Amino acid sequence: MKPKGLLGRIPQTKKPTRKGIGLILSVVLIALTVGTIALSRTTTQAQKRKYVATKEIIHDQATGRLRKPTAEETEAMVDQIKSLTNRSTEGLTATQQPNGTVSMNLEGGFNGVVLGRGTADGGTEVRCVFTLEEATDFLGLEEAQ
Repeated sequence: MKPKGLLGRIPQTKKPTRKGIGLILSVVLIALTVGTIALSRTTTQAQKRKYVATKEIIHDQATGRLRKPTAEETEAMVDQIKSLTNRSTEGLTATQQPNGTVSMNLEGGFNGVVLGRGTADGGTEVRCVFTLEEATDFLGLEEAQ
């Protein structure tokens, strides 16, 4: 007779089945979808903020020099960037697949945005951003007081 040791007999574990794995993935995807929807419906302060330019990032075609964007240009940039960096799932539909997973067509959303700003040597500096905060930092925009 073999001694059992301090822990006794260790039971064999079952291999996970495809159905079990599919169920776990479905639960995780549903939880992620619900969490994303809940977060997207909260009103953020970023939607109400006004920004001012602190850096000269626009090449003025008349003078050939860098200048700060005007208030109108800044507002247009922020509005466009808000639209492009929107992470809301509002209006998107989750679909249950035959294998139990849940998928969602993001309809082109949730991508990075390539921004450029003028440099003193006449060139352009480029960066890919994913949030409004990253974009305002790169462009030198600060919240108006």
